[in-house]
Amino acid sequence: MLNKGDLVRVPANSCLTQTQSELHMIDKYIYLEKPTLGIFIKYIETQALLFINKKYWRVNLRDVRTVRAA
Repeated sequence: MLNKGDLVRVPANSCLTQTQSELHMIDKYIYLEKPTLGIFIKYIETQALLFINKKYWRVNLRDVRTVRAA
């Protein structure tokens, strides 16, 4: 269970999507070329809303890993 503000890791080859508006059928999306860190914001159905590189992205929950302190 993730809480707002948790630091998370998204592995390479994960798909990040952005919803343009309710009227758009196709969302903006990218595939990560390398693992990336992000900040968890909230759950949206089977996805997580993350803040990555100054933008909000939706990521499938199976691709989100928590970052543990060493």
